[in-house]
Amino acid sequence: MVPKTNLDYVEMYSKKLKTDNRLFSQQKSLIESQIKISQSFFLNSFGENFKVKAREYLRKRGLI
Repeated sequence: MVPKTNLDYVEMYSKKLKTDNRLFSQQKSLIESQIKISQSFFLNSFGENFKVKAREYLRKRGLI
C-alpha cells in the first residue's frame, strides 16, 4: 500500500502499531520527553507556580 493522503499514513501507522509494540514505546518515550522539556521551559520562564502563569501566557497568545 502506497499512502496517498495523511489519513492513509495514519491508517498504515495504526496497523503497524498493532503488530509491533516497539513503535508504541518509542512514541511514548517521545511524548514523555516533550512533556519534560515543556515543563522545564515553563519553569525556567515563569518560576514558581509556573502552571498558572504559563496558562495565562498561552491564553494571551490565543493558544488555549
